[in-house]
Amino acid sequence: MSEQRPDQLSKWQQEAMSVPEAFDLFLGGSRGSGKTHLLCALFLRHCEQHGERARCLVVRKSFPGLMDLEAEMKAFFGAVYGTALKFDGQKHRFTMPNGATVALDQLEREADFQKYQGKSFSHIAVDEAGQYSSPALIDRLRSSLRAPAGVPTRFVMAANPGGAGHAWLVRRHALKASWQPYTDAASGFDFVTINATYLDNEFIDRERYAKNLIASCATDPELGRAWLLGDWSILRGAYFSSVIDEHRNMIEPWEKLPYEEPEDPWSEYPTSWEYYLASDYGSAAPSVTYLVARSPGAEALDGFFYPRGSLILVDEETTTHPDDLNQGMNLTVPEQADRIKRMCQRWGVPARGVADDAIFNKTGSQSGSIADEFRKAGVNFRRARKGSRIGGWEIMRRLLADAGKPDMPGLYISRKCHVWWQTVPALPRCTRNPEDVDSTAADHAADACRYGCIGNNAGFRVPINFAY
Repeated sequence: MSEQRPDQLSKWQQEAMSVPEAFDLFLGGSRGSGKTHLLCALFLRHCEQHGERARCLVVRKSFPGLMDLEAEMKAFFGAVYGTALKFDGQKHRFTMPNGATVALDQLEREADFQKYQGKSFSHIAVDEAGQYSSPALIDRLRSSLRAPAGVPTRFVMAANPGGAGHAWLVRRHALKASWQPYTDAASGFDFVTINATYLDNEFIDRERYAKNLIASCATDPELGRAWLLGDWSILRGAYFSSVIDEHRNMIEPWEKLPYEEPEDPWSEYPTSWEYYLASDYGSAAPSVTYLVARSPGAEALDGFFYPRGSLILVDEETTTHPDDLNQGMNLTVPEQADRIKRMCQRWGVPARGVADDAIFNKTGSQSGSIADEFRKAGVNFRRARKGSRIGGWEIMRRLLADAGKPDMPGLYISRKCHVWWQTVPALPRCTRNPEDVDSTAADHAADACRYGCIGNNAGFRVPINFAY
């Protein structure tokens, strides 16, 4: 906590206070810039102007984070009102002398949203918005943003780079030009993005703060730089940051699949290209399926030589919702199978490969398992036998790192695989286990890719335009 008093505002905070309330705000700068102090100042002004008609709400995903925020607000509002400030510890609600209120609450899952239904707030803020892997709950919270005539409403989000929601925040807000109004295409509301760094906060020991922040990310310097500079474009993903490089891993879309008749189809070392599917199933969550090519150590039709064992994600079929990378389209198995078969027909290969082991579990219905439903619909999957998640990630990381080496198999991803490029480079590490990916993030494309990497003995050699 800094020594900044309520009557002190940094230059950027003063400028932020001048943004008309007609615009919602995205505060996306670095850590230590003073975003929480600005949030308190915005609420204080609103409460002073509109009295008992002003009802403010701040949500965070976790209770520990909420307690930290509560302590900062106690210090801020207490310095302004002294003993005239009322605080209800059970309801986590501040009541100003003029009757205005500021409430703090947790919003972690769908069930938590029920307590906001029927309630009205004139200002709502989501602190640490990057902890939400999906914008769905945050967008839904807007339904409680309403006020009496003459009282302006405003929605504010504050976030730092590198969280589970990094990808959707980048897509919707983080890379917009600072201080320039824009309309968020997903929600239809007008926003202003404001980015500031610790260097803009004269109320902290900036040199010491920077050292402490870098030290806290000693095992992940890319994340440390993103936090320090507030540059969302720096972070290519805390987990894969050291192994993904678009110049090495991204390839232009193929027009046709390479194929060579094998000299010896029973050879331990195949001389022809192999193709198979790699799929992560979902219904409410996204389903992602890749057509994977395995190189025998040959040149493809793009003129690039792929060392033996290299894997290429040629095409992508996904049910990812266009506005939420962590939400599916609720398609049935037959509907998903039809989409997968159409992708395979475009390339002239049979619809078979590997998938998440979980789809082979019996569902208790007459259909048997999800894998059985796919088989009846014309898509044949085998178990990826995924084993340890961390072990699979290490195989995938090694293949990504070795891409571009002339004598080592690598992992190459077509530019056509849009969801892969939107999500995998931005996947954060799990906070509880840095060796794993944060499973609350949009990791569905990464999972399908991982199954393709560990299940690459599932390949089949067929002539192009295979009839099935």
